Amino acid sequence: MTIENVKAKIQEILSGSYSAQIYLVLKNENGFEIRLADIADATEPELRNLFSESVQAQISENEDLSVCNLSNADDRANTLFHYDYEEYPDELSIFKNFNLMITIDEIPKFNFEYDNISSLYGYIVYLGSLTEGILLFKKHYPISLIKRECFLLGLKKSEERFEKINNDDILRLNGDFQLIRIGEDIYVTDVKVLERNLGFNELVIREAATTVGAIDELGLLEDIQVLKDSAEEVSFARKLSKVKKTSPIFANNIAKEVIVQFTKTNPGLKGAFKYSEDGLTIRLDTKKSKEAFVKLLNDAFLRSELTKEYYEARAKDNIKSA
Repeated sequence: MTIENVKAKIQEILSGSYSAQIYLVLKNENGFEIRLADIADATEPELRNLFSESVQAQISENEDLSVCNLSNADDRANTLFHYDYEEYPDELSIFKNFNLMITIDEIPKFNFEYDNISSLYGYIVYLGSLTEGILLFKKHYPISLIKRECFLLGLKKSEERFEKINNDDILRLNGDFQLIRIGEDIYVTDVKVLERNLGFNELVIREAATTVGAIDELGLLEDIQVLKDSAEEVSFARKLSKVKKTSPIFANNIAKEVIVQFTKTNPGLKGAFKYSEDGLTIRLDTKKSKEAFVKLLNDAFLRSELTKEYYEARAKDNIKSA
């Protein structure tokens, strides 16, 4: 979907008659389980408005927002990242496979007698009707849970004295979310949460290993083991993981000889690499050379047709001719 399609679909759903439902994602030794949060009728409108306003503020009303594939993610701001990997970590599969229309009658309500609130992993929020809607995912952090054994002090309206508030466990919700699903498409609003908490790092390292294998087949490097070792570091693997899928070099089957010659003549790459004694392969011996090699594979060194100037392009949106 384009950003216009995303906004239009959200507007279509939120402009009609719809309600909000919250599902608690629990994580224990048996894996993940989902429980319906039984929300009081009087509270539902407030929750509906809370998350609806958050969706509208972050997406619908954000005029600078764009859509980019997650496999090509960079540090650009105001971007909704479309999850375009074929594999889903377990933590993300629970959101991907959630089907309200099929499972609504099969999901038990959360019960403090049988369920442990301390195993709360996250929330799935549904905004929609009986026929269609949007799904949000919010990662839960322990700091957002006020345990029932905690001692809370409250100040009553129009009074000055603090008194103990008798409570069960309290969950604090602020309308924030890190994932949104529209139809079968998942979009990420916070990549860092995805990497740190949703099992994405393991996937990234596997994807990076696939890229290293493809690079090895090209025979570009004097010693592929140097790249293999770096691919086990998450920060570098993150940069490598998208290369095989998005690099024009692989898509267009650019010959090894052409690539090596390019590194020797492009102003942005001169001096970035050392080479084997025969000059036919690239030697990666520093962190800087590894970083430059990834940029090379991403075709980041461009020349303007208008000014004939050379540039390093960190983010490239492909323009197709009519």
